[in-house]
Parts: sequence; C-alpha cells; structure tokens
Amino acid sequence: MKPKNLKCPFTWKDRRPVIHDHILYVPEYYQEHEKYTFPGWESPDVFGRAAPIEVEYCTGNGAWIVEKAIAYPDRNWVAVEIQFERVRKIWSKIHNFNLKNLFIVCGEGLTFTRYYVPDHSFSAAYVNFPDPWPKDKHAKNRILQEPFLTEMARALKPGSIATIATDHVEYSRQIIEGMNANPLWESCYPDPYFVREFEGYGSSFFEALWRERGIPVHYMQYATQGKR
Repeated sequence: MKPKNLKCPFTWKDRRPVIHDHILYVPEYYQEHEKYTFPGWESPDVFGRAAPIEVEYCTGNGAWIVEKAIAYPDRNWVAVEIQFERVRKIWSKIHNFNLKNLFIVCGEGLTFTRYYVPDHSFSAAYVNFPDPWPKDKHAKNRILQEPFLTEMARALKPGSIATIATDHVEYSRQIIEGMNANPLWESCYPDPYFVREFEGYGSSFFEALWRERGIPVHYMQYATQGKR
C-alpha cells in the first residue's frame, strides 16, 4: 500500500470528525467538536479489543511508533499527527505491516485530547521532537505548554509517565519550567530534569538526523500524580 492511496474522506467545505480506515480525522478550523461522540477504544472502528493504550504526539512519518507497535503487539498504540501527508505515510505502514494495534489521529494534539479522549485513557504518552516554532512570534504555537499539559495529565492514568524528546535547548527549558510548575506532574529525573541518553527508547527520523549531526537530544520524563 502506498501513501498516495489514502484519500481524505471529506472536502474542506464538508469537513467533520469521522473515523475512516483506522484514522480519526479531527478537522482544523472546526467549531463543533463537542457534538461528536467518540465510540470508545474497544469499538471495532478503533482497536476492537481491550489493552493498555500508549499515545505518541507529533508522530511524523511514523517510524518510532510503528517500531513500538511491532515490538509490543499486546499494547494498543495511538499516533497523533496533524499533517495529512505524514498521516498517509503512517497509514501506509499500518497496512504494509498489518498492524491492528495502531490507530491514527489526523489532527492537532490539544484539540484531540480535550474533546475526544476520555479521562484516564492512556497508560503512557510520548512527545517526540515537537515543532519548536523557533521564532519568538510563533512560540505560542508550541504544543507543550498550558493547557495541553493539563489535558495530557487528565488523559493519562494516575501514575503514568509522559516521555518527551527534543533537540531544542530553549524549548527544553520551557517544557521543564511548565511541567515543574504544574501540580499534576512530577519529574522522574532530578535537576536538571533531563538525560541525554535513553537506552532502548527507539529511533525516529528526527532522532537519527540530530544524532548524525552531533546535536544532543534531551529526554524528559514526568509522572502524573497518583498511585502507580
């Protein structure tokens, strides 16, 4: 299956939330998300089974999460990616590897989490190399700030861990400041609250690219408050 075989199931004029071919479409510039009823993770249109669910935000082309879905077939995996051209590549991998335990969300991470994810849905969350929006005037578009941090905590089971990877030093500082200031999160690492090596974490396009260029990666882990 090739990425170009995937077609969006609606036109821009008729955009709406819909699940089609193992993808939940969460349209941009749409104001009626509250009217949509998510069918539940065990629905035949989603996973069709009960299993621990782990979510990756900013999935990109899907290299990291596909590797995980293959390695851990006993878990359900959710890939959240806003760019349709990247969603096509993830979708192609799902079909080519026959991955029944990987579901895609084509949409923005905060909108999806706020309106579509029931409380305590996920056993773990990962945010891999989120867009740093390096220009000052665009920094407000970064995903890892309020209210996303609070929504992600709500979506995770108590005591679950969110792992964040970034090569952008300034963004790393902002993430750490935001997470440390939020009472819903507790760092798994002491000051400076990150590590530069994470054995067995897996590899994404950006992780491989930055390491090839000698750019260090910061890995952060934060646990939601509550008993594990």
